[in-house]
Amino acid sequence: MLALLAGFALVPSAESAGSATPPLSVLLGRHVPILVLHPAEQFAPVRVDGFLVDSDLQQRTAAGWETIPGPLPAGGAELRLDQRSCFAVDGPAASPCYASTEAAHASRPVVYGKAFRAKTRIDLQYWIWYPYNDYSSTYPPGEVWQVHEGDWESVSVILDLAGRPLVVGLSKHCEGTRRDWSDVRRRGGRPIAYVALGSHANYFEPGAFRHSPVCWPRALRDVVRALRLRDRTGAGRVVRPTLVPVIATRPSWMRFAGAWGESGFVHFPNNAPIAYSGAPRAPAFQDTWRAPVAEELGWPPG
Repeated sequence: MLALLAGFALVPSAESAGSATPPLSVLLGRHVPILVLHPAEQFAPVRVDGFLVDSDLQQRTAAGWETIPGPLPAGGAELRLDQRSCFAVDGPAASPCYASTEAAHASRPVVYGKAFRAKTRIDLQYWIWYPYNDYSSTYPPGEVWQVHEGDWESVSVILDLAGRPLVVGLSKHCEGTRRDWSDVRRRGGRPIAYVALGSHANYFEPGAFRHSPVCWPRALRDVVRALRLRDRTGAGRVVRPTLVPVIATRPSWMRFAGAWGESGFVHFPNNAPIAYSGAPRAPAFQDTWRAPVAEELGWPPG
């Protein structure tokens, strides 16, 4: 990874650099991913605005989490958002609540996009927001599940400086995977990602895929290994999202460093739900954004 970082130090991203290269805004619009949801998926990628309207801003205190006045601050790593109408501790049983609350905002599917120019590569990042992660090891949901409010996922397209696609990177759980452009399913210049049911991890094709235990809380990894948990993707709804460009400071919610949701919960048979800090942070606070190109090229091939 250090060698990759050394080879891809960031330089100013003026779109005029390199006359043969199309403007970054053109490239970003050209490669917006197509997302294929599982037939049973209840959530689509939407704008964050509805979740922000429906959430309280909270701060951890000695007495627990307490609601404080907004608006969202820049920074605020010790803060979180809490969707006030639904409760993640209820697991998949809460999914209809989150789905109906989000549906009231009638958001069209979107991805949030940012283009980075590195020394020898261009990184097009597409960030995808789902209001709820409701993974279950079975369908219909059974006794084994993992949930959390808010879910940021990403699809990245790595180009050379002439704008030719080379690699696609997909986020999945605590890691990602990459594949050469020539081996990626696509329609025109748009890569296709298959979205796992509930977890919203991204894969290059439909099927069943083993979970990596390292992506679960340390105390639960032996259980995850024993249960041989899997993601499932399938040929359901095809989503062609609209691109919404973002930068690290705009819209203003991009500057919020707190968690996008209350505590996550894991449930196994004969146990009460176990709380853990499962809510994600905004794109600008993710490793992929902080180390564009290098981070995705460090992911294993898939």
